[in-house]
Amino acid sequence: MKKTLTLYLICLVVMSSCAPSRFVKPLQKNQQAVNVALGGPLFEYSDVVIPMPFLSASYGYGFDSTLTGFAALNVSAALFGNLQMEIGATKQVLKQSGYVPAISITPVANLIYKNKDAKKFYPQLDLNAFWEFNQNRNLFYAGVSNWFELAGKKAHEQEQTNHWLISPHIGQTFIRKRWDFTIEAKIIAPNISYESNVVDYKSPLGKRGAFGIYFGYTRKF
Repeated sequence: MKKTLTLYLICLVVMSSCAPSRFVKPLQKNQQAVNVALGGPLFEYSDVVIPMPFLSASYGYGFDSTLTGFAALNVSAALFGNLQMEIGATKQVLKQSGYVPAISITPVANLIYKNKDAKKFYPQLDLNAFWEFNQNRNLFYAGVSNWFELAGKKAHEQEQTNHWLISPHIGQTFIRKRWDFTIEAKIIAPNISYESNVVDYKSPLGKRGAFGIYFGYTRKF
């Protein structure tokens, strides 16, 4: 039973963490952007290791050059009758100075709804350090996504022992005037140990967490 519950928990986080980080660097004032992202945790299928093809879409608006608000929808989940969406904002708190990176923070509200008996709310806080280079046409970033479990009980009234779910990541964004392309690698919930006979997630930490690869395309206007 314990293995089943921990597997359920990591599967929920894995499905919800289905995209690269949203707007690591804020948009310009009054700038808008739409993004589509594809990718997921690596798993073994027919003796081949591939990323799960989770698809998401998001929209962002630059309130000023340091603050961008956004909303996102998990398209793959919606196709199976599950509502998974994000509402959040990215705030740049420090500018880059030479080799010292710029810093941004991204609070997010994650809403998951299937029916009145299957619904969840996860607050999330992402922290990112990023460096622009090549005349600001490329951006490298590293950070950590933090999910917080508010419920005191798991299924079957068992005590909830995993209230903080971390996912460190690194990524590269290729910036152009009207579009960006991002690739990101992430270790999802390495602080959770699990065993699975259903999905064989691949992780550099063995049976802890899952390793994900994500691709994102952003169109700015």
